[in-house]
Amino acid sequence: MLLGKFFIFIVICICLSNTIFPQEVSSMKKIKNRIIKALLEKKILIPNVEKFLKTIKEDGNWADINYRSNTRSEWKTFHHMSRLKSLVLAYKSGVLSNNAKFKKAVFSGLNYWLKNDFKNPNWWWNDIGVPMTLGPILLILDDELTSAQRNKGIEILQRGKIGKTGQNLVWLAKITLNKGLLEKNTNTIKRAFSCIQKEIKLSGGEGIQYDFSFHQHGHLLYNHGYGAGFSMDCSRIAALAAGTEFAFSKEKIKIISSYILDGSQWMAFGSTPDYSAEGREISRPAQSASYLIKSGENLLKLPTGRKDEINAMMAGLKDKKKITLQGNRHFWNSDFMTHHGKGYYVSARMHSKRILSNDGVVNSEGYRSDYIADGCNYIFRTGDEYVDIFPVWNWQRIPGTTVEQKKKGAFTNNPKRNGTRFFAGGVSNGKTGLSAFNFERNGLSARKAWFFFEKEVVCLGAGITCNSKNLILTTVNQCISNGDVIISKNNNSTSKYKVGSNDVESPQFVLQDEVAYFFIGSHKVKIRNEKRKGSWHSINRPKSKEIISKKLFELSIDHGMTPKGGSYSYIICPAMNLEQAKSYNKKPTVEVLSNTPQIQAVKHLKSNLTQIAYFKPGRLTIAKELIVSVDKPCLLMAQINKNEFKLSVSDPTQKLKVIHVTVSANLTGKGTVFNPPKKTTTITIKLPAGGYAGKSVVADYKIKK
Repeated sequence: MLLGKFFIFIVICICLSNTIFPQEVSSMKKIKNRIIKALLEKKILIPNVEKFLKTIKEDGNWADINYRSNTRSEWKTFHHMSRLKSLVLAYKSGVLSNNAKFKKAVFSGLNYWLKNDFKNPNWWWNDIGVPMTLGPILLILDDELTSAQRNKGIEILQRGKIGKTGQNLVWLAKITLNKGLLEKNTNTIKRAFSCIQKEIKLSGGEGIQYDFSFHQHGHLLYNHGYGAGFSMDCSRIAALAAGTEFAFSKEKIKIISSYILDGSQWMAFGSTPDYSAEGREISRPAQSASYLIKSGENLLKLPTGRKDEINAMMAGLKDKKKITLQGNRHFWNSDFMTHHGKGYYVSARMHSKRILSNDGVVNSEGYRSDYIADGCNYIFRTGDEYVDIFPVWNWQRIPGTTVEQKKKGAFTNNPKRNGTRFFAGGVSNGKTGLSAFNFERNGLSARKAWFFFEKEVVCLGAGITCNSKNLILTTVNQCISNGDVIISKNNNSTSKYKVGSNDVESPQFVLQDEVAYFFIGSHKVKIRNEKRKGSWHSINRPKSKEIISKKLFELSIDHGMTPKGGSYSYIICPAMNLEQAKSYNKKPTVEVLSNTPQIQAVKHLKSNLTQIAYFKPGRLTIAKELIVSVDKPCLLMAQINKNEFKLSVSDPTQKLKVIHVTVSANLTGKGTVFNPPKKTTTITIKLPAGGYAGKSVVADYKIKK
């Protein structure tokens, strides 16, 4: 009797597990309709469709496609799928007459792929690329598919099994979602949505980091590479699920909106991406941050509570004149700082024992990228400064880097590496910031720091040492040339030249394309304003070998051979004309207080803000009778305003628990202990840990007179 009841219970459970409830059917239909509607609203290039219709052969292939291609990155055979998708969208949207010939072309093209089931040596095409493109094609044609076509299509989609991490997992979950919709299997659909929601998390592994940077292929910054797809796909899928049984939780919507608005948005100047966040995709032409427009459109369909910010982001992406974003962000999980000023953008990217330098050479992409995270310092005023510059770039002279100029062996076939030291980080109060690291590569070492203020960036280098007999250069900038180069040598007198090279001893400033570079102290400066030639093939083997030419502006500092304790000190002022440069040269608003291997520090004279990189425990006088001391290496900002003392501190090693800051004044506030005999206050700063190690601690104190 008991056995019979148990059997009935099992049968009921099985039946319930396979039961599709009315609300699930409604949700399924709603999601499928949303997917198809979005697909059919895509812009269709009718001339291309007409060409594909005209050239497709009777059996469904195209004569100009190489169906035997084994190229791992740009797979020539995949062009068939791209063309087929264009035909299907045109066929179903009705932009062209849906005659029998059109239908025959669509299904012969589909059958040709299903019959041959082409594969590539690169797993990505077989498990992701093909299934991800085939899924939408099958959904759109669903009501016209034969059982054989549907079954073979689902067999191909089945290869995209959920696994992997980060963006790869999201792609696989998208494939699973399409498969579930074709099969009308709610359990499969639930699993797809569930996997995507689980991947929308703050993680110390691959994916979204605690600072809203994004990692893929290890601890590697990738917001505009893999992270771009993650941004679009996760926001799109969340929007698809909105108002259905599969709707995303408030927590997940908050994370994905924060990732876009507080992460990726800060790594772009309008639609121009910061190429430091591109990974190996820097070796591909026409890179853009415009994908964030689509991400923003998706977010507007969700209850984020940040509608105004989303609209402002989208306006700036469409028109740089409408950019409103200003401030400073340090991404402590990626050794990366970005700074948005009024009418300009600058950044500094480093690497350390924690963070990888680059993605290396993968699928024959990413050659010559060895030095891309050795202090890369992009400067944007228009956003066009580095557009498609990379084939003609001198990759040993990346802006902001100090590099040994090797004649042989400058580049490796595996440039991916971690740094050799822990000290790399930044401190930020949200408006201004300091980024610094203890740099070392193959015997070349230096202390490097960037001080980001409202209108200028101060760049300091100290302790530059190398035993090599090769030339050591610090590159200030290498960008597309736009106009004459103006040089001021003394007393604000200037000279200009249009093209050529010029080595200048201790110029006061150099001006090009309304960006001014001021040199503090004695420097041997190299200036180039000339055409360079190269090919995309040189950095990305599947790309064209065609030689292209661009006129570049290059500005660098010559440290000579075998420098011992070399240094540099210069100021970058974007968005500045000649008269403004002359005025600033007479009365700069910043003062370098120290530039040694132990302490690098700059004071902003108007705001009374001092930024300090302590590479070792030490002390520094920042104002009359005001000394700031620390007991451990750290980055620090101190600002005095009447009786207020504002302090920002971070640990660039991400290994400390506590830092003690001692100030020669009587301060009151959290963690302060005043020593009357010494007239000093010691502040105990408890530092963030785990995924927040390296984050800035910001606190305000009162000065007692």
